[in-house]
Amino acid sequence: MTGSDRSPAGAYLWATATNSPTGTIAGVAARPVFARAFALAVRLRFPADAPLTAIAASAAGAARRHPSLSVPVREAEMLIREALGENVPTGGIEPPAVVTVHVLLFAALVDELGLTDDEVAELIADAERGQAD
Repeated sequence: MTGSDRSPAGAYLWATATNSPTGTIAGVAARPVFARAFALAVRLRFPADAPLTAIAASAAGAARRHPSLSVPVREAEMLIREALGENVPTGGIEPPAVVTVHVLLFAALVDELGLTDDEVAELIADAERGQAD
């Protein structure tokens, strides 16, 4: 998928994951793509029974990677656990925090996984196509 083929949400995810200039932030319509990309990255990074220490380490690492953006670590842990199928209380997490976690943790997880540009592009394309499994 070329850069021009990506949706605004996909372009934003790509820019964040590759540490490139992002241009404008995608709007509210981007949230489902962000959520699917995050879920895909989480499931690649962690097994369903991942220990909480591993999840906490990834969330804390993302917060250290983006200190000026205030990654909400506890919320990130909860959203990771939810993406792994655990029933956790995430309903009270404010939408801006959810978006922050989805985008920044996506970038951190693809970095942890050591994905190639082609693999990141495919993950984003899957999220844009509505695939989250």
